[in-house]
Amino acid sequence: MIRGINHVGFVVESIDDVLEFLKRAYDAKELGRHEFPELGQISCLVQIGDGKFELMEPLGDVGVVPKFLKTKGEGFHHISLLSDNLEKDCEKLENQGVEIIGKSYEGPFKTAFTHPKSSKGIIYEIAELQEAF
Repeated sequence: MIRGINHVGFVVESIDDVLEFLKRAYDAKELGRHEFPELGQISCLVQIGDGKFELMEPLGDVGVVPKFLKTKGEGFHHISLLSDNLEKDCEKLENQGVEIIGKSYEGPFKTAFTHPKSSKGIIYEIAELQEAF
């Protein structure tokens, strides 16, 4: 079952530059960073009040984040929703005609993404509850 919003993801050129701004302007706190070389990105989880953001910076030239930055520039990328059973929620979405891409049911970061063409123009990350990186 989907339990709520986990975070909102943004593609940025520099995590450090954006994080400095967020700390100064909104008292943001960095919760952690993780490199995903296989995806071509570094992710940083940031908290402002009760809300969380994921800042995604390209790591190299290959991957979703580098491609997104090159074609669309910095900005909104996805909304992450919390799931208590990722596989079951993905199956339910697929039965409703939502295309699921990038499934990762193994490892510490269990996630799947909806294709924006099948989810009204928005990419949703469905994630099993995970703590900060």
